[in-house]
Order: sequence, then C-alpha cells, then structure tokens
Amino acid sequence: MKPVGISDELLIDSRELGCTVDARVVALGGSLLSADSDEIHGWIKGLALILERRDSEGSATAIVVGGGAAARRGIDAASSLTSDRDALDRIGIAATRLNASMIREGLSGAGVRVSEIAPLSIEEAVASMGNGVVVMGGTVPGHTTDCVAIELAIGMNAESCLIATNVSHVYSSDPSTDSEATKIMRMSHEELRAIVGEASEHKAGGRTVVDPVGAMHAREFNLNLDVVDGKDLAALESALSGLPFNGTSIRGE
Repeated sequence: MKPVGISDELLIDSRELGCTVDARVVALGGSLLSADSDEIHGWIKGLALILERRDSEGSATAIVVGGGAAARRGIDAASSLTSDRDALDRIGIAATRLNASMIREGLSGAGVRVSEIAPLSIEEAVASMGNGVVVMGGTVPGHTTDCVAIELAIGMNAESCLIATNVSHVYSSDPSTDSEATKIMRMSHEELRAIVGEASEHKAGGRTVVDPVGAMHAREFNLNLDVVDGKDLAALESALSGLPFNGTSIRGE
C-alpha cells in the first residue's frame, strides 16, 4: 500500500535532486521548541551549522516540524466549542506551520540555503527538493507530522527518516510510568510495531515515540528510522551522516 499523497510519479531517485551524497528527512518534534527564546536561538544556530555542512556536501535535507505546546493549547481552547476531529486537527496543523515558519526563517537568517517554497503537501515538498533545505509543517487532518515526514522520506527515496524528539531512545515501555523501562539501541520494524501498536488502533492525539501509522508505512517500504533527542545536536548530526549515534536505529529484519 502506497502512503497517502505518494504517487508513482513522486517516488523519485535522490540523484534527481542534484545531491551527490544522500537525502534525509527529519521529523522535528514541536516539544523541542518549548524552551526559552535564548535556548531555542542557540539550538537553531547549532542546527544551522549541521545543515550548512550537509548542503555544502551536496546532501538534501527536508524538515517536518511538529506543533508541540502551541498545537495543544489551540486544540484545548477549541475543544469546548467543537468536537469535530478534523476541525481540531486543522488547528494543530496551523500550529505546525507556524513552528515551521519560525524554524525556516531562523535557519535562513543563520545563513542556511533554504527552499523558497513552504510546502503545504508532500507533492510540493518533493517538487521543492534540490533548492535548499525544505521546511514544512503538517498537511491534512489525521496525519501526524511523524507520518508526513515518513511519507516524504519514502517519496524522495531518502536514506532514512530521523525522528528528533524529546527522548533519546525508544524504550521497552513508557519510562515515565515504568522504572524498569530500558533503552533500545537497535530494533526491527516488527519490534517497533509491538511497542507503538497497530495503525488501526491509533487515535488522534495519542502519544508514542513514533506515530503507529507512520511506523506502518516505514515498515512496508523498509525505510530506516532513527530516533534521537533533538536537543543532542551531536547525535542528530551523526544520525544524519549515517554514523553511529546516541539513539535508536530501526531497520528491516
């Protein structure tokens, strides 16, 4: 089954993007934007240095930004007025696009070559690759930004999709409620499914380290996933470079 928004015409060879090394997608969790402005400023500058190096090497990078606290606040405020799930999702999508705009302008201001297009769909994102770092938010109701990032990575035949979140690893169970939870360094897609659950059981607003729907697409297309703490810039750069990193590698069996 092909992910929504991915047609045969959009499944392209990364060589068509003009990149000589690799193409990768980052799902940047909105939780990473919850710090104070000085901390966020320093983090974006560090991220910019990583992306500048990748661009100078001829690598292609796309970033899909989550909604984080801004999305939750907006949804909470509107939930007493409407129970329409799509309407609430549209509020969340608006928050992801606001956060993406902040990241995009911050990277551009730090000297990163950023695509002039702020894609509203996977099709637009694929078409924008090769023109600098692509930064976008969500697309349609029912799709988390993790899922969008994974679908985009499949569409552009990326080497991997990096899930940059507020935890450093996938854990055997929820570490906030289970003191016996252990970090997993390397796992298969099937092992990830056992932890995050089936896509058919996914509920909007649910919180797992990787969205079950996106995890299903990655499993079906055998897309490599890497989970890192997005604030750990050394781990993030190593994962983007295909080097050993502090986090969880998810690969096909």
